[in-house]
Amino acid sequence: MGDGTLFLNLSDNLCIDHISATTSTLIVQVVSMPAVSCCPLCGQASDQVHSRYQRVVTDVPCGNRSVRLHLQVRKFFCRTSTCPRKIFTERLPELVQPSARMTNRLRLALEELGLATGGEGGVRLAPKLGMPVKRSTLLRRVRAVAVPEVSTVRVLGIDDWAFKRGQHYGTIQVDLEQHRVIDLLADRSKELPGSGCNAILKSR
Repeated sequence: MGDGTLFLNLSDNLCIDHISATTSTLIVQVVSMPAVSCCPLCGQASDQVHSRYQRVVTDVPCGNRSVRLHLQVRKFFCRTSTCPRKIFTERLPELVQPSARMTNRLRLALEELGLATGGEGGVRLAPKLGMPVKRSTLLRRVRAVAVPEVSTVRVLGIDDWAFKRGQHYGTIQVDLEQHRVIDLLADRSKELPGSGCNAILKSR
């Protein structure tokens, strides 16, 4: 087992066991190293391993190749007798969220790509960047972005972006002074959004 974590900038808790490659994809076998894990329900640490299984998640690209991480994940017995979670799966919060199929950093990259290019443009560009993604996945990532509450916007930018090119367009609102997204709307209504919106409207 070699220490190749710097290769993919993985945390010290993870170790690369093996790497194989095709012309377009790197497949990386990753092992979790800590001897103990804490129950997500009661917080009790346990070193009693119940079983192991392989979890596959997609990561950010490396060297113009897409990356798939094959994580060897353990299940532990909870040592708290009164805890209803008798068996739990170890968490890797610095890398991936529970049940997610992509790493945290890939999720953030797709959100940035979707917001910067719009739905249809992002779907076309993503494979060229080593991040092939379905239209529905990219739109889901964009919609999941937490939109901060805003009070007064002095300079408001409004543009459209494609859910499906030529058929369904939405509207994106941007605070041009703060360079941040304010809202994503499901249509291209010509009404100025938000009653009492104090803004200098600047539309392309």
